[in-house]
Amino acid sequence: MNERKTIDLEQGWDFMQKGITKLKNTLEGLLKNTPEGLPDPQYSSEDYMMLYTTIYNMCTQKPPHDYSQQLYDKYRESFEEYITSTVLPSLKEKHDEFMLRELIKRWANHKVMVRWLSRFFFYLDRYFIARRSLPGLNEVGLTCFRDL
Repeated sequence: MNERKTIDLEQGWDFMQKGITKLKNTLEGLLKNTPEGLPDPQYSSEDYMMLYTTIYNMCTQKPPHDYSQQLYDKYRESFEEYITSTVLPSLKEKHDEFMLRELIKRWANHKVMVRWLSRFFFYLDRYFIARRSLPGLNEVGLTCFRDL
């Protein structure tokens, strides 16, 4: 059986960030072009599996290359960065009912983002988080929106 190559944190996270950026850009595009109801973004099964497998590999490498905790933290940071750089400014520029309409669209958008990122990071949710009694990925994603 051949040994798989160790993925270092920076290299693996760079790859994941590209996938997350694609998701953000897709959702932003849908938000601008679809006034009501957001369809799910489309990922080819190859794209999806590459993102999922990257997380899986980074979580199952032997210590000190098991990056589960770092990936859990970066998952939260991805939401915090997106909300503070994109969502909050879009809400602050609107007032009254227009702000509320934007909030409704942003919340719908956020739930789609949480659903997709939770799928990419599913291995983390199922094994690392379950063993440590940490808040699940879904909860982390939704809590970020509420808190920020």
